[in-house]
Formats: sequence, C-alpha cells, structure tokens
Amino acid sequence: MKGLKNNTLGAVWKWFVEHISLNYNELETRAIGRLVFEYYLNISATDFALNRDIRISESKIIVLWRVVKQLNNYVPVQYITGQAFFRELVLEVNNNVLIPRSETEELVEWVVEDFSEMDHNPNRSLQLWDIGTGSGAIAISLAKELKDSRVFASDINQEALEVARKNAERNQTSVDLWLHDILKDPVPEKSLNCIVSNPPYVRESEKAFMHKNVLDYEPHQALFVSDNDPLLYYSSIVSAAKATLTPTGALYVEINESLGSETAKLFEQNGFSAVEIRKDMHGKERMVKGKLMG
Repeated sequence: MKGLKNNTLGAVWKWFVEHISLNYNELETRAIGRLVFEYYLNISATDFALNRDIRISESKIIVLWRVVKQLNNYVPVQYITGQAFFRELVLEVNNNVLIPRSETEELVEWVVEDFSEMDHNPNRSLQLWDIGTGSGAIAISLAKELKDSRVFASDINQEALEVARKNAERNQTSVDLWLHDILKDPVPEKSLNCIVSNPPYVRESEKAFMHKNVLDYEPHQALFVSDNDPLLYYSSIVSAAKATLTPTGALYVEINESLGSETAKLFEQNGFSAVEIRKDMHGKERMVKGKLMG
C-alpha cells in the first residue's frame, strides 16, 4: 500500500492514521483506529503498548484499506463494523437505526438511578415503555439493569425492530417489541411505571451544522422534525404518558439542547409535576423528566 513501509503493527497503525486524519480530528482518529484494529485485527490495548512489531498479513492490510476508503467517504465506523457499544452492551447497528450516543447512556442512567431501589421488592414488577427504540439500546439496558422489570419497546420502522430483536437475543434479554407510530396509533392499554424516549428532535434548519457522517448515513426519520413544530413527538409522547402511567410513574425524554425550557413547559401544561431539566456531561440541557400529579 502507498506510504506503508513495512507490515508491523506500528507501521500499519501510522499508515492508517495518516490516511484518515484529514477528515477527523486527532481524538476521533485514534478512537476510530482502535475500534477498527480491535474488530478486524483482534489487536488489544496491550498489543498497542507492548507489541508494535507484530506482523500484519497482506490480506488484513487490504481489509484496512477498504475501511480507510469508507471512512474517508464519512461512513460511520459503527456502520462499517456493524456494531456499537452502549453502557455494558454490544449492539448490532446498521443504517436503519441511529448509532447510540453517550447522552442517551446518561438518560438510561437517570432512569436506573430512580428505579433501582425497587429491584429487590418481589411484590412489585416494573413496567417500562421505550418509544422509538431503534437499535433497542435503551430498552435492552433497562431490561438488564432493572431486575424483575418488563420492558416494552416500539418503533415506526419494521427494519429497526428487527435490529432491536437481534440485539435483545444477543444480549440475552426479554423485550416486548411491536410496530407502533406514536403520532397516529392508539396507545396500549397498560399501566406503566416509566416511559422513556429519544424521539426525533433535530430541526430541519440544523442540518447545516451537522457532520456528514450523520447527515449522509443515519436515518433521517429518526433524527429530524419540522421547525414549525419541533415538539411534535413530545406532544404525542406526553399524551401517551398521561394515558398509561401510574400515579407514581415518570416520563423521561432526551431533548434538543436548545428546547429545554419549551419541553419542560409542555410537560407542566399537561399535568406533570416535579419537572426537571438535566444537563449532560458537556453541560448541555439534554434530558427532561416529569411525574404525573398524584
């Protein structure tokens, strides 16, 4: 390969980084490289530190070159490898589902913090609904981390539900999945302790500020909403929550960082109390929680 002086791990790593560094910053380049080398070459962190003289076969280098070309076309590395990491999970992903983000991990953490004290009560089984489940990241995490819970998960996209089903099986969890459009379909006749959702919240006008790897490859149906009604999905989710949550139940949503106060106001106008906006690790308003007034 052009620019590759030899096939040792150290040389191949340097070659790989140089060939993708024009399109990614240094931190991204190294993170992507580690994922690629671990997935395709089974190279561990120890090998990187101590065994830079390991020989990489010509066939593996050809595979890496194909990956480089995809990365330089801004294909997300998770879609190239077909997997993403979320909390303790390894998830299958493809372009039918969003790539799980760290902000969504924080949303799950909030739910787990609030409901984990109920884990050991044998007389109470939690019932939770993940609206717009995508890869199943939220639903599967909650099913694994909140013991004795029953988790329902819905999505408008049948292909996304198939990904979620595979991920539930892969991670040995039971999640009740069904096709459902929160904007049009009737809500289930259930009594739920918790509803969680990461719905579409990126306004069309914000496309101009998005990276090509998101804009060109991730499903727009799961991302975008009209500027004229940016809280469209939240209105339907709030209505569903009012109809299905128990008096002590709670609704948790991920939000557009620019619409925190507007989302909180929507909750309050629809009978939710103790409405709280929470910031993510970067100090951005990214989550809202509310409880129905008892």
